[in-house]
Amino acid sequence: ALTGEIQDTVFDNIQIPAIFAGYRMPGQADKDAYALQMLTTALSDGPSSRLSMRMVDQDQSALQVVAFPYALEDHGIFITLALVNGEFTTADVLGTMDEEIVRIQNELLSEKEFEKVLNKVEADFITQNGSVSGIAESLANYHVYFGDANLINTEIERYRSVTREDIQRVAQTYLQPSNRVVLTYLPKPSANPSVE
Repeated sequence: ALTGEIQDTVFDNIQIPAIFAGYRMPGQADKDAYALQMLTTALSDGPSSRLSMRMVDQDQSALQVVAFPYALEDHGIFITLALVNGEFTTADVLGTMDEEIVRIQNELLSEKEFEKVLNKVEADFITQNGSVSGIAESLANYHVYFGDANLINTEIERYRSVTREDIQRVAQTYLQPSNRVVLTYLPKPSANPSVE
């Protein structure tokens, strides 16, 4: 278990600085995993999502920003990452991501935004199971990870049972600085002589 935020910096053969924040989250069978998936949709799924609108369109502090849960059987990781744009620093970008997370922690999603998130999650679920190979993969995953292949018929109800309050609560519970590891990726000095 984490006892506080862990930060590290990695210098690599890259041209664009990046910042990653990984938060410990519950396993994929936990009911909170569904609320976290919906939180991801609100934060970064599409150009009208909160992080994209704020950081890519408005501030132009990031070339790209993404949030996604990597759910596993026992515990998973909720990842936020951004590619830094221009003269902004990784600290600037992390600060802006934190501000948007705090907004969700302090304010419920509007009914309209919540409806948009739920519609997107439902559409993704239908698309995922819209082909024979997608159905086969879902059946295999439900059987192996949950012991219940019938979830293909009922899992969407787990998403539909998530409330705006659940999304706010999981943001408050899991997306805390004391529950994360932050990795800053910077170009090696030799790759860019102007970086000191």
